[in-house]
Amino acid sequence: DTHAIIFAVVAALVLPLKGILFFFLMLLFRLRARSGFLTSLALTNYSEFGLIVASIALPEWLVPLAITVALSFLISAPLNRFAHPLYERLSHRLTPFESMRRHPDEQPVSLDDTRVLVMGMGRTGTSSYDWLKATEPRLMALDSDPAKVAQHQHEGRNVIFADAEDNTFWESLHMPSLEAVILAMSDIEAKLIAARMLRKLGFTGYIVAHTMYADEADRIHDAGADDAYLTMSETGVALASHLLERVPPAPPLPPGEAS
Repeated sequence: DTHAIIFAVVAALVLPLKGILFFFLMLLFRLRARSGFLTSLALTNYSEFGLIVASIALPEWLVPLAITVALSFLISAPLNRFAHPLYERLSHRLTPFESMRRHPDEQPVSLDDTRVLVMGMGRTGTSSYDWLKATEPRLMALDSDPAKVAQHQHEGRNVIFADAEDNTFWESLHMPSLEAVILAMSDIEAKLIAARMLRKLGFTGYIVAHTMYADEADRIHDAGADDAYLTMSETGVALASHLLERVPPAPPLPPGEAS
C-alpha cells in the first residue's frame, strides 16, 4: 500500500549515510580511499537477509522491507556498474581523508629486477608462470585475490597482491627492469586498463594477452598490447601439437588421390 511505498522511499534516502559510514570505517582500518570507496559502494544497499529475519520476527513489516530491499538494489546496481569512473572523478576529494599509515595489503609495489611479469594467476596465468620459471629466474606475478596470492606463495611462486584496476597501484609502481608482461586476468576491463597504463608509464616492452573473443582481442590491441591470442584457438593448437608428439604424420597422398 501507500505506507509501504513511503517507508521504502524514506529508507532509500538514508542509503547515502550508510555508504558514508562504511567509507570512514574502511579508512579507520587504514585502507586507501579507493578501497574504502569501492567497498562502501558495494555495501550501499539493504541486505535480503533482513527479509528472513523479518519473516520470523516482524512479519507485519515484511512487505515494506521487501520493497525497500528491491529499491536499494535498483539504486546500488548502476552505481556499482560505474564505480571506477565515479572514483576517478571523486578521488581528489576522497584521498585527503586517508590515514598516513597503510594496511599491509595497500603498500606500494616495486618489481625490483623483475624481467617478466604475469598479471592474473588463475589457471592460464599459473600455467604460464610454471612454464616460464624453468628458464626465467627474474619472474614475478600479480593477483588481486589475497587468498589466491597466499596459496601461490605457499606453493613457492613469487606472487604479490595488486589490483590492475587500481589507479593508485599504477601511480606507485616501480618497474626498472621489466621487459615483458603477460595479461592473464579473466576480466577484459582489467586487461585494457593494464595495457593502457603500461604504455602510459612509458613501458616499451612486449605485452601479450589471452581472450575468449575476437572483438576483445582487437580492443586489447588498441589498448597497447602487442599480441592477443584467442584462448580456445591456442588450446586447439596445443592439443594438436601433443598429438603430433605421439602420432607421426601420415605420408602424403599420391597426386591422383589428393583432395
